[in-house]
Amino acid sequence: MKNVDKKKLAKIIAEKVLNSKRKQNLKETVEKAVRGALLGEKVDPEEFPLKLSDVAADADQAKQNVSKGKQDGDAQDDVIEVTPNATFPTSQLKPSQTSMKISNAMGMAISMILGKMPTGGNLGGFISNDNHIMDGHHRWVATAMVDPSKEVGGYLVDFPGTDLIRLLNAITVGKLGIMQGKEGSGSFDQFTEAPVKKELLRLLKDGSEFLKPEEVMQALEKFTGQQGQTAIPAAIKKFVGNLGKLTFETPSGAPDRVDMPVIDPDKVEGADEIAAKALSQGEVDWNDPKAPFALEPKEEK
Repeated sequence: MKNVDKKKLAKIIAEKVLNSKRKQNLKETVEKAVRGALLGEKVDPEEFPLKLSDVAADADQAKQNVSKGKQDGDAQDDVIEVTPNATFPTSQLKPSQTSMKISNAMGMAISMILGKMPTGGNLGGFISNDNHIMDGHHRWVATAMVDPSKEVGGYLVDFPGTDLIRLLNAITVGKLGIMQGKEGSGSFDQFTEAPVKKELLRLLKDGSEFLKPEEVMQALEKFTGQQGQTAIPAAIKKFVGNLGKLTFETPSGAPDRVDMPVIDPDKVEGADEIAAKALSQGEVDWNDPKAPFALEPKEEK
């Protein structure tokens, strides 16, 4: 448990109690304030579960949570600053999931070196204020393999990673109507010397759907400035060295890929814009005071 200034903690509790419209839940209000101060939580984990599957289990609650922010008596309390097209050097960012495959990343890195796709660019996702990317992991790590100083970007959200996952999962269900996450595989262990070498040698021998073996060798020579077989160990060393400049660290408690947010414009048109608007205009009712939960009227018998 981290150290907390007692005067600051008392002030936080007092403000929460005074601002709470649910005075009958005074004990609950104080508990939330203490937990938030001690653990750094901004969002109630009971109202905003961390796992997508848990959010989907109560879709009605999610719909309420992402639509009632302006109906809680305070139009500004749920507003979160969102900056579109924010960019960062790749080395400054961190992942929010471990599901990355060296085969995907290596193919993208070779394509970047050959100029078949841009190095860096927009990740098409959200970035927390503690520098965790919520999507675009393969582009991020591939860019780093080529040049970790190159910039990538997306929507910068002034919210910490773990709590941002909670809000985006609520938006996934409540705004976008997506109830199931994407399957994922891979791990951080794949981005070490032995797997990098194995994948590169495989591409040099067999190529891929998008790359011929001779194109792979051409990329390695361009990447290292060396010719022929000497370019292979030089490229492996350079790739691994660049990967060593990344911080492979996910937000505290981050769930598996299948339970992460799905803010995907391919599934719902304008999904990223919908999510950005919900956050920036205070539609998501994450902060006290909370709007009352509207129960569905019971059918008369």
